Amino acid sequence: MSQETRESSIVYEDPIDIPLEEEDDDEEDEEDEQIGHSEDEEDGGGDDDDDDDDEDDEDDDDDGDNQGSEILRSSTATPISRPNTVSETGDTDGNDGDMEDGKRSPSSSQDRVNKFAKLDPTKAPPGKKVPLHLLEKRRLGRIKAAEEFARKLKQIGIEKIEANTLPPTGLFQPVLLINQKNYSSDYLKKDEQVFALRERKTIRNNAQVSTVNNTPDVTDLKNSQTEANDIINNPDEDIDLSDANTTIVIHPGSKFLKIGFAKDETPTVIPCCTAIPKSELADKEKSPKAPKISKEQSEKFENEKLEIQQSFRDRMRYYKRKMQPNSREQVLSYNKASKPQIIDSKGDPQRINWILDGDKRYYGDEAIKCSLEKFVIRYPFHNGGSFNISSPYYASLQDLLSDVIKLLEHAFSMEKFNLTPSQFSQYKVVLVIPDLFEKSHVELFIRTLLTEMQFQAVAIIQESLATCYGAGLSSSTCIVNIGATQTSIACIDEGTVLENSLVNLNYGGDDITKLFAIFLMQSAFPYKDWDITSPHGWLLAEQLKKDFVTFQDANVTVQLYNFNNRVPKAPLEKYELKVFDEVMLAPLAIFYPEIISTLHSTTKMNEQKNKILQAQLPISKDIFTECVNDWRSYSQNDCLNGTLYCGNNNDVDVITKILDLPTKIEDFQNEAPMNPDMRKNYTPLEKAIVQSITNASIPLDIAKMSTFYSNILVVGGGSNIPALDFILTDRINIWRPRLLSLTTFPNFYKKVLKQAKDMRATVKSGKAEEEEEEMKLKVDSMIKEELQKYWDSIEAQNGNEHLLPVNVLPPPRDMDPSMLIWKGASVLAQIKLVEELYLTSTDWDIHGSRILQYKCLFTY
Repeated sequence: MSQETRESSIVYEDPIDIPLEEEDDDEEDEEDEQIGHSEDEEDGGGDDDDDDDDEDDEDDDDDGDNQGSEILRSSTATPISRPNTVSETGDTDGNDGDMEDGKRSPSSSQDRVNKFAKLDPTKAPPGKKVPLHLLEKRRLGRIKAAEEFARKLKQIGIEKIEANTLPPTGLFQPVLLINQKNYSSDYLKKDEQVFALRERKTIRNNAQVSTVNNTPDVTDLKNSQTEANDIINNPDEDIDLSDANTTIVIHPGSKFLKIGFAKDETPTVIPCCTAIPKSELADKEKSPKAPKISKEQSEKFENEKLEIQQSFRDRMRYYKRKMQPNSREQVLSYNKASKPQIIDSKGDPQRINWILDGDKRYYGDEAIKCSLEKFVIRYPFHNGGSFNISSPYYASLQDLLSDVIKLLEHAFSMEKFNLTPSQFSQYKVVLVIPDLFEKSHVELFIRTLLTEMQFQAVAIIQESLATCYGAGLSSSTCIVNIGATQTSIACIDEGTVLENSLVNLNYGGDDITKLFAIFLMQSAFPYKDWDITSPHGWLLAEQLKKDFVTFQDANVTVQLYNFNNRVPKAPLEKYELKVFDEVMLAPLAIFYPEIISTLHSTTKMNEQKNKILQAQLPISKDIFTECVNDWRSYSQNDCLNGTLYCGNNNDVDVITKILDLPTKIEDFQNEAPMNPDMRKNYTPLEKAIVQSITNASIPLDIAKMSTFYSNILVVGGGSNIPALDFILTDRINIWRPRLLSLTTFPNFYKKVLKQAKDMRATVKSGKAEEEEEEMKLKVDSMIKEELQKYWDSIEAQNGNEHLLPVNVLPPPRDMDPSMLIWKGASVLAQIKLVEELYLTSTDWDIHGSRILQYKCLFTY
């Protein structure tokens, strides 16, 4: 076959201009295909030698198809059907590379690209089976179908319209929404884009390698030098934010401030008060004065004291403790005849240097030594760590914050810390807050630490949760914290403080001290001029309570004691006295708090208010509903209303209330009040514990009730009374309802709950009230029947009923219970979790109090 004939066998179709008309039909397409086929046969040269020529033509067609597909691809792409190789002996004359036997050899991909380089890719390549005009026709058909589909959608009324709700009113048009289906972004997919992690990295970069003033007592210089060299050689390595040497734990209380480094075994305890010279105060700030407490009390007080004495006698009789009938007379006769012994103060090792000159302000330990003649002693905190905005001694909120800042700076200036305000930015703070905290107080304290004192970061933790950390308790626990001015109860489950279990009681260790002093005065206390409102008088009362008060009924008898009385400008006096039941009557008041309520009303301590401070620091409210958004507890509400489980002998009422408890709790939380409840809570301690545990267990898991009763931990300074755990166990067993005491009660509750739900499910919503009342009567009848069956089954066991055990845990490792909360916060400061809880000043400036929703272990 000649060269010319071989080249002429390839046919290139000319571009065809297709008119965009709808008259094209399939007959014209078939005619075009026939014409093209006849032209191919004529160009074949009429060679009818054998079938090899036909096979060659088919090979040519295949080659053409492959070439066309390769031309449409990138010039650097590898052909799909052939390897990307170049033949060693390619044709130089532009032929197809015929071999000697008349058959063509495979051409290289590069030769094909060069050969068809100028071919328009929008047109059909040579040898393509579907002509271009057919492809164009199909495209037009698709366009026509889309237009018809859009027309039908418009007729139906479901067409897609870009609706702009706001008419254009200027140069700027509304921004269309992003199509999330086709939108791709890495926003918040990297750690660097999360502000919390970004701030954590900033804290690491700003953290100091070591501190000069906060090193351990015994240091291996060689090892320290090695560690320093390692840090210098690896500057990019992350610095541990949980470094105990640069973390300060602060636990403010009503009477004492516990503060220390996280590495310390015990904190430094500082009296939480300031002494201000009267010369610096206005007349209206000097006028308030606490009323003097004397032995003459009201008739109501005496009646409540008789009730406590009767309970004490019943307890002594139950445990077969003998009491002398004339014990009271022995005490009175001896104390009236007791005279003081004068001792030279120079030989007193515990001599107190009283401050009598009102020339400057004093803080902490020095403040309690100041005389009330020259000074006014102010307490900036009350009720477990909240700001004392009810104190009449403050003229403004800034005056109160000044006391807080100066008190902390005084603590940091002590030899143990030796820190100056310029060094605060190198340290982080873990702050302990109350369980039922006030948001406005917490936010103000955090802002003070970050912006005023400029600490590096601040983290917060609730008291009860810190107690679990300090005691190493991981199971469900009931925490009872007896403080100076209040007692708090909280149930902890899986590291969470259960909000509806919280109870705050408005009495504490200071009330026991006052009652003990009154009882001693009524027993002819030998020191006649005793004024417990003075600094020296209060120190004496606290010392007597620490030495004498007990719950050990075996030690309650007529006993002889002595004490030293230290008064400013007077020599040391030593007295001897006898005591009898006063040592146990005073602490029994936590189980009979009506006498404390009477004492508060007599001394008018609960009527002191400071409207200026309350206006400057209002209650936190929701910005939309203007309702109080502080934590609210259903158990606290029950205690205030007097709807307690203890003392209710009607089992039907108890089980009915428990069945409706989840619904009532939900309604209670949804109905936030416009103003806070300012009522005082004087519920007996054992009844409040039963209320808290029951309301915590029912919505959570009724089976956890046994765990809560088995893990009751009593902490706080007011719990340092011998045998408190023993008498508390007895009181809970006495007042806990029998129905809630049985070990089989959880199963009975689940059974009754299921039946009640099934019966109520039959009543459809919207029915008449008569039908609802009828169904309620049916449920009550069912409860009575099931209760009767339940009690019959208990009686069938011959009275061998099994009760839920009550176990009051002692402080672990013989730790001081007053230090346990601080210790738990120091444990938190040393674990990795604390990195996620730190707030920085940048966080606070950008987000404000909203940042607490992301940086707390609890729901803020």
